Amino acid sequence: MMLRACDTHTVRNGFTLLEVLVAMMILGLSLGAILQQFALASRAGAASYDATLATVHAREMLEELKMLPDLQEGIEQGRFDDGFEWETSIELYIYDEFDDMQVFEDINYETYRLSAVVFWRYGNRERQVELETLKTVRKTIGEADD
Repeated sequence: MMLRACDTHTVRNGFTLLEVLVAMMILGLSLGAILQQFALASRAGAASYDATLATVHAREMLEELKMLPDLQEGIEQGRFDDGFEWETSIELYIYDEFDDMQVFEDINYETYRLSAVVFWRYGNRERQVELETLKTVRKTIGEADD
């Protein structure tokens, strides 16, 4: 009678429990990192949208100031319907880099600095966009004679 050797090597089909747990852990960590990046990109997109909208509002306000026929120095404030707040200012612009200011007093023009600032809240912080431009206008008759 012939004895057969026992075959100790068995063929396994499938994964062990340890392999499945390691694969699930890697998958969970990967999905967590991807979702975190998605949330970060979403917040950055919202902040960019708000900054763009604030810039558009500030440009609108500057264009309105530039269209005024008569500029008066001062500050105005208000609120847009979408929650953004604004402040505009008009002030006489002084050319400090010139030594001879008499030249500017003799001409019949004056320059104004127009400024528009738009404020909004993003999270618990206040943000703002400020745009400025200069506008040169003819002096009124009473100012030109002085």
